[in-house]
Amino acid sequence: MKDVNAQINQYKCPYCGANMVFDAQSGNLFCPHCESQIELERDKNVKERDFSDFTKTENAWDKEKVHSYKCINCGSQTVMDKSAIAATCPFCGSAVVVDSSALVSVRPDTVIPFEVDNDTAVASLLKWRKKRLLAPNSFQKMVKVDEIKGVYHPMWTFDGYTTTHYRGRLGKTRTRTVTHNGKTHTQTYIDWFNVSGTRKNVFDDVLISASQTINQKSLDKLQPFEQSKYCVYSDQYLAGYIASNYTVAPETAFELAKDKMKAVIQNEIMRHHNADKVDYLHLDMHFDGKSFKYLMLPIYVTATKFKQKVYNQFVSGVVSQKGKKSQIKVVGKSPLSPIKVTLLSIGIAIGVGILGWLMYMAGFFA
Repeated sequence: MKDVNAQINQYKCPYCGANMVFDAQSGNLFCPHCESQIELERDKNVKERDFSDFTKTENAWDKEKVHSYKCINCGSQTVMDKSAIAATCPFCGSAVVVDSSALVSVRPDTVIPFEVDNDTAVASLLKWRKKRLLAPNSFQKMVKVDEIKGVYHPMWTFDGYTTTHYRGRLGKTRTRTVTHNGKTHTQTYIDWFNVSGTRKNVFDDVLISASQTINQKSLDKLQPFEQSKYCVYSDQYLAGYIASNYTVAPETAFELAKDKMKAVIQNEIMRHHNADKVDYLHLDMHFDGKSFKYLMLPIYVTATKFKQKVYNQFVSGVVSQKGKKSQIKVVGKSPLSPIKVTLLSIGIAIGVGILGWLMYMAGFFA
């Protein structure tokens, strides 16, 4: 089955006039009616953008082509084709979704197109759920094709050329043998020393999530999203999918990126001086050059309601390699079965009791 998550009317089939969608398997526009395809040429000439582009209005979404929606329940903001209708929120399943055309936002310049189709994402999610051994049986089997949505998640990526002057007091944990009252023992102490110097660093694609709809921990577990898959953004990739709008301002994201850069620089300084303790370390970081990209990551989202509570799972829209093995990463939360948890607790208690009895019989407590 082809990816037909949303009703898109912008791209008409030249053969039958039906609506076309982006097909993750072929990477082309696909007509679900007559099964014809239009080949898409991917533009790999991704460019960095100057910071002055943050506020340029020509980089905004074309409101003649897209609609913005906001969920009243969870606050998520999404963008989709002008003719698509937002029936439910992909993140909480709520039907309370309102038009938010006044929303001001930046149009993405970079995208990783979906390469995992809807059916494969559902199969991967089912496989993941079956491994949730403490989840209720009904939840493990519960996945509908229409409850999983392909969503492009927004990310700010920052590049920087930095010069950092530093000074501080670092320490190295050491041990020494001391003798006291005729008894010898090992003593641990910290050898403190002052440091200063200059470091130059090059940072490439420091990723900062541009929306809280998917938390950073989940995004980290879905990594990697390889740079080799980056393409120049085109609205054609949105056909059949949803784009989550950013809620973290680029200026705020850049401050978070600088914190990440400083953490890297501090670790390098620690290694350079063979230190494992910090008394204080002052970093005076300057940018010799900086740029950014607004990137969309392909992620399938579910908002499964189970006993009046929503559980989100996220399926990577790309295939990653683990050694020689291909995999599709899945992360998320699942409910717990009270019966299974109780049985596990009883089993652990019985196991501990048997182990204690065996140790007693073997004379460990004699």
